[in-house]
Amino acid sequence: MLAVSGKPCLGSNNADVNNLPFKVGEKLGFRVYLGFIYGGNATMSVNSIEDIDGYPCYEIISEAKSTSAIDNFYKVRDRITSWQDVKGGFSRRYEKKLREGSYRSNKLVEYTPELEIALLYNGTDDECPDTLEIPGSVQDVLSALYYLRTKKLRVGESVWIDVHDINKRYNLEVEVLRKETISVPAGKFECFVIEPKLMSSGIFRREGRMQVWLSDDEYKIPVMMRSKLYFGSVWAKLEGYKLGGE
Repeated sequence: MLAVSGKPCLGSNNADVNNLPFKVGEKLGFRVYLGFIYGGNATMSVNSIEDIDGYPCYEIISEAKSTSAIDNFYKVRDRITSWQDVKGGFSRRYEKKLREGSYRSNKLVEYTPELEIALLYNGTDDECPDTLEIPGSVQDVLSALYYLRTKKLRVGESVWIDVHDINKRYNLEVEVLRKETISVPAGKFECFVIEPKLMSSGIFRREGRMQVWLSDDEYKIPVMMRSKLYFGSVWAKLEGYKLGGE
């Protein structure tokens, strides 16, 4: 089981699905800044419920797009999709399409926790996927955030998440640092400030420290995100949102 203090047993990543903070129709919009420069926009949405191998799953989509001015130097068109099991709250499918400058990547992972395997497809035409062993249910990089939103957060404590990203798996420690009131374009929010201790490429590719501000309410909406990179900081600030089920 997931532990709040201390490492959990791997392979047990079921969310608290009895009282989810998100519903179909939720959409979050962000303005992305490279330091003080407005660099692009990003969205995160719970798009629909789809059938994946006979299991109903939330289709969760994250997209990032650079502005036309930034396109001239480093064009970004990223789309990440996670299919999160409605009943169990873990990942059943994960697709990552990255277009960042000259970098191109298409990856697809299909999880079968009942058999403790995952199939990794490298590219859209891959007919011979790699078979990977998994310890049962896991979270992908995107579903991990939505899983975290189902958990009770306490300052000074950590949540541990068993994460699988393409061809690697690791224990992600998410430390709850403090509470803080912040103002973003979408308004003023009381927030928990959390820090993932290990993170791979998710909403934004990064190799530095990351912090996320989650609203201190029943929804735990990501209000602001900051990644510290070698060239400075990348900020994503909530500019508008729609709660699901409305």
